Amino acid sequence: MRYFGQDFLQRVSDSVNIADVIGSYVPLKKKGGRYWACCPFHHEKTPSFSVSPDKGLYYCFGCHASGNVFTFVQKMENLTFPEAVEHLAEMAHIELPEEEVSEEERQKQSEMTAMYEAARLAADYFHNCLTKTRMGEAGLAYFQKRHLTAETIEYFKLGFAPPAWDKLFRDFTQKKQIAPKTLVDAGLVGYSNGRYFDMFRNRCMFPILNLKGKPVAFGGRVLDDSKPKYLNSPETPIFNKRRLLFALYQALPKIRETRQVIMVEGYMDAISLHAHGVTNVVASLGTAFTIEQARLLKRYADEVVFSYDMDAAGQNATRRALEIAGTVGLKIRVARVGEGKDPDEFVNLHGGEAYLEAVRQAQPALDYLLASLLRQYDPTSLEGQQHILQEMFSVLTARDDSFLINSYIRKMAQAMRLDEGLIRSEATRYVKKNHAKVYISPRETAEETVSRESQKQVRLEEGFLTYCMQYHRAPSSWAEMKAFQYTSPFCQRLAQAMEEVQESGQVLSEKAVQQKLGQDDIEALAALLMKAEDTVSVPWEEFVRPLKLGALQKAYKMHTERASTLAHADPEGSRREMLACIQLSREIRELQKKTSE
Repeated sequence: MRYFGQDFLQRVSDSVNIADVIGSYVPLKKKGGRYWACCPFHHEKTPSFSVSPDKGLYYCFGCHASGNVFTFVQKMENLTFPEAVEHLAEMAHIELPEEEVSEEERQKQSEMTAMYEAARLAADYFHNCLTKTRMGEAGLAYFQKRHLTAETIEYFKLGFAPPAWDKLFRDFTQKKQIAPKTLVDAGLVGYSNGRYFDMFRNRCMFPILNLKGKPVAFGGRVLDDSKPKYLNSPETPIFNKRRLLFALYQALPKIRETRQVIMVEGYMDAISLHAHGVTNVVASLGTAFTIEQARLLKRYADEVVFSYDMDAAGQNATRRALEIAGTVGLKIRVARVGEGKDPDEFVNLHGGEAYLEAVRQAQPALDYLLASLLRQYDPTSLEGQQHILQEMFSVLTARDDSFLINSYIRKMAQAMRLDEGLIRSEATRYVKKNHAKVYISPRETAEETVSRESQKQVRLEEGFLTYCMQYHRAPSSWAEMKAFQYTSPFCQRLAQAMEEVQESGQVLSEKAVQQKLGQDDIEALAALLMKAEDTVSVPWEEFVRPLKLGALQKAYKMHTERASTLAHADPEGSRREMLACIQLSREIRELQKKTSE
């Protein structure tokens, strides 16, 4: 690792303005002597990320991320400290100091530089072969058949490998004077039985870029039924497939913006989604999702939405990926885009907005896993129950989250129609046997299992109507609350009474409302008003928006479940339910964006 002296670090730090650097990643607003933004390291709606140019430091009051200009660039670009220094020095047009390195290290650096250059030239070579030669016509026809435009082909620098056994080898060694050893080390050429041969022949080529946007490897797809269907570069000094993802470089801007990444299986899945405007998508590199890839994504995203094929292999790959992603603290959901359809096929049939709707409807990972296991095993048989419980416990205990596993025990009991106490006993035995650190709580009483969401909704309704009473304003004076259906029967009657008082021309008062209520409701009204605080700050933010959002989200969930139920028996009915979901999703987004009245 390269070492930089303190004097050089200070010179670089003095030559860049931390606000300018951070402002190139996130929009900053100045307030007093500081700049503020929504934190780029976690998802938030209210800015809590503060930058002080005077101190040369930043701090997030939400997630507590902090540091200087070097640590910021390190985190944003996933660089080592020396790489971050080099990045900022280049930005400030400061020449790097001469580095004292051994002859062995110098030779290694020279070889790495040569491999990077060979990979860059190979990407240009394959791309030109695809777009500018007759040899590439078959590859171009394939990409066009897959609905890719010239712009998409150019953006991803897609290419075609000539069919001859050693054309790239001959062109690169004879015309570009690249050493055979460099081509072998870079994974472009193989050597066997005394002769060199091209690793990729007669294949459509997908360049794999590192986080700096440099080509480091390739994926190649055959045009016929040859095996393997996809061939990927071997691991090399410049490419480790466990630590990189296809299209990550292209997806990073959107991932940073949304703090969400969509994970697909294939190159074409990722490319097609990008081409349809879904640009926070990456793909695995012909291998199972790895812990290194999960840690890499955690630097940029809070949530991963897995969108693998829904065949058996895809479902098994999804299960393995969920367990890995959960261990690094990523929120995980699973999107399903229709039986038998992969993301590429779906987005070309239905478009980017329909795919994004499927992402918005994505199930939480554990819900998906439980539903998948219930389909795979018979939950009515003892053997099936054991399989389901063992696999669920394996994933749940890996999270080291006692609240999570206890919450899911209740959900598993309902889904499997088993006694909750029985599942808690099985979970306790599993934890002891596997020395897990989670705590399995005793079964809760009926009162304790009352829906917390329902309680929260009733508190919001009571708070809103109390405000209306205090400030003599009918509930329907907020457009969002007209014809609103209250969860609490008492609140529904109280709102109706308040509307009747308003419509009669009377001043909305406690006495007038009492006259419209039945005797049974007077005690509830008295308790509500006597407990109330005298002042409430922002009713629209505190009550109206959350209540309306809750109603829309409840309707959205209902239509989603109907769409899933009708998927096979009534495809047209399922489509209508999906359209209703899309409309509700728009209303939810509009309400979330709307500011207070």
